[in-house]
Parts: sequence; C-alpha cells; structure tokens
Amino acid sequence: MPGALELPPISTAILADVEQAAVDCGVTRDQMTEAAARAAAAISRKMLDNQLAAATVVALAGNGVKGSVALQALRIVGGERDMRPETARAVAVCELLRLPLLQPRSPAVRGAVADAKLVLDGLVGVGLDGAPREPLASLIRISNEVRANALSLECPSGLEPDSGEPLQPTLKARTTLALGLPCAGLFASLAWQFTGEVWLCDIGYPPEALEQAKLDAEGLFETNEIIRLR
Repeated sequence: MPGALELPPISTAILADVEQAAVDCGVTRDQMTEAAARAAAAISRKMLDNQLAAATVVALAGNGVKGSVALQALRIVGGERDMRPETARAVAVCELLRLPLLQPRSPAVRGAVADAKLVLDGLVGVGLDGAPREPLASLIRISNEVRANALSLECPSGLEPDSGEPLQPTLKARTTLALGLPCAGLFASLAWQFTGEVWLCDIGYPPEALEQAKLDAEGLFETNEIIRLR
C-alpha cells in the first residue's frame, strides 16, 4: 500500500482525468466540493488552535473549484461573476447567510485581509494558465504584504502546479491543502517556500477513477481522511 509520498508525480492532466472519471462513476462535483470544504474547515480549526469565537476568517475566492471550496468554508469572495455553477451556488449560500462579500477592487479588502486571523486562498490552483492576472494578482500581493496566515487550497495561487515554478506573484501560505491528489508542483525544490506545511484530503475519488489514471492509491486514506505530506 503506497504512502502519499510514494505516489508518482501527478500532472494536472492526470488530475483532470481522475476528476472526470469520478464523475463518470457517479460522484458529483458538488459531493467532492463538500468533502474538500469539510477538510478545509478542519485544517482551518487547527490553524486557529480551535479558537473560533473571536476569529475573523477571510476567503479570497476566484471562480473555479478552489474558489467554491473556499466559499463553502468561509467569508469573503473576490473574482468575477462569470463563475462555475458550484461557485455561484456557494456565493448564493453566503448571501443567504448574510456573510459579507467584497469585490476584489474594494478598498476594504486590504483591511479585511490584514485583520483576519486566517485567510483562505481560493483564487487559482491547478487550473493556473500563466502568471496570475488582475484582479487576482493584486489580492495575492495584498496577502503577501500583510503576511497573512494563509491556507492555500490545491496549491498556492501563482505556483505552477506541474513544474512548481513560483510565477509572479505567488501567494505565500502557511499551510497548503491538496484536494484528492497532490499536484506534482507541490514537491518541486522551490515550492516549499510558498506552500508551508502540505496536507492532503480525501474528496471521494472511487478506486475505479484512480485505476483509469493508472494510479494505485489503495490505503492512502486508511488511517485518516486528512494526512500530512510535508
């Protein structure tokens, strides 16, 4: 049974194949998002030493899976209104719960990030295509400038997920939570400066989906649904 660090390098193409194979096996993207959000909430509690009552948690959210996980987990949305369906549903939940939603160019964003006890990086992950563009680039810079206590989902925003090259800008996280499988870039020589601790969570990929990608992950989550990789 392989441990997490014994898995072969996993490219973004393989990640996409596994996700689609999981959907073909009957696992919905909403189910995977919910599982990822629960894991992100668990890591968030750990990073806050379970002191949640007085903690302000900010989510910087783009328009992809990473953004929808961040929104399901916590507080502020940034990014465009052209969203994946699951992201739009997460925004609707936040609005129904009267959680404050700030647009990325709002002057209040810097203060919110600076004052936060925890920042969820939900901007851009394994779908990165070139260096982050505005307005996401400004949000990454704000997080770095105020030295936010950041939890990145999938991989830090701006880190090239296949090569691990930190593009300009790349968010510096205290902790990174890989969703389902870790992308190869998390283990590159320069990546550790941006990832902090690296954890991996189970989001419900069935064995059949992993087999289609020629991955043997038997026993990976045998002892826990969230495991530390580094």
